[in-house]
Amino acid sequence: MTSNVTQVTLGVDVSKDHLDVYDWTRQRHYQVNNSTAAIAQWLGGLTGEVRLALEPTSHYHLAVVDTAHALGYAIYLVNPRQLHHYRYAVGLRHKSDPHDAWLLARYLSHEAQSLPRHCPSDQHSRELWALIKRRAVVVGVRKNMRMSMRQVSLSGREVEQACSRLIQRIECRIEYLLRALGLQQDYARCQQIPGLGPATAAGLVAAFHRGVFASSDAFVAYLGLDIRLRRSGRMQGKHRLTKNGEKEIRRLLFCAAHAARNEPRFERYHQRQLDKGLSKTAARVILGRKLVRIAYALMSRGETFKPCVTMA
Repeated sequence: MTSNVTQVTLGVDVSKDHLDVYDWTRQRHYQVNNSTAAIAQWLGGLTGEVRLALEPTSHYHLAVVDTAHALGYAIYLVNPRQLHHYRYAVGLRHKSDPHDAWLLARYLSHEAQSLPRHCPSDQHSRELWALIKRRAVVVGVRKNMRMSMRQVSLSGREVEQACSRLIQRIECRIEYLLRALGLQQDYARCQQIPGLGPATAAGLVAAFHRGVFASSDAFVAYLGLDIRLRRSGRMQGKHRLTKNGEKEIRRLLFCAAHAARNEPRFERYHQRQLDKGLSKTAARVILGRKLVRIAYALMSRGETFKPCVTMA
């Protein structure tokens, strides 16, 4: 007679058609169809204290997340970059779906205490985050079209105009979702900050409400704007951004920092960075980080932007 399993640790590698699952507790691998019915049957048949680790994969992981959350299971979304480095740390040479499932299970088994538990967002919040990223795709298409048509006699104006209309529709939908989620006040607060337009403000509001941040440093780190140090003995490595968060938010902030220099106090702050010998890019990144800290303060305290106080 087998003993009851009190804790089940699963690594789930998600693809469009199926899920590769590795049960760390029983040390076995199996597959499940990536369909709502099959996932419900599989998760519903599990017993014990179940916890799952998986990488976010477009929208293909949402059925697993929603069903597991409804059943009260613990869900952990693993950053793909962290898992990539973990693969080399444990000496795993192979890269396949079953190996990824095994690696996720091992990662959760050994690092669960340091991992944040994931709580799924509602449908409006998911759509808001998705539209912010889809807007970036359309902006990129419009930019590429404009650049590629400069050296030929043909005009890509029709495509550019179509992209611009689609961007406007996306932005209208984003504003609607912000109102539906009750985030219009934070959205207005962020737009009071010089340099922050509607797109950047929406991105910061959406990112701020995706988690609970103990400080502005935590919010900066979530956006991937914190600094990674590399020092060992006499070796002084270059300081680089971690870039762990959504890259579109960083791009918007970099552009916002350029516009923010029209405000005298921000311009002086930017100039002080240049006087330290930093490059123009580094100075703009630092100014962008300053904008993030101000936005965090306004949203966390429910205050309005006061230039004299903020830049003192």
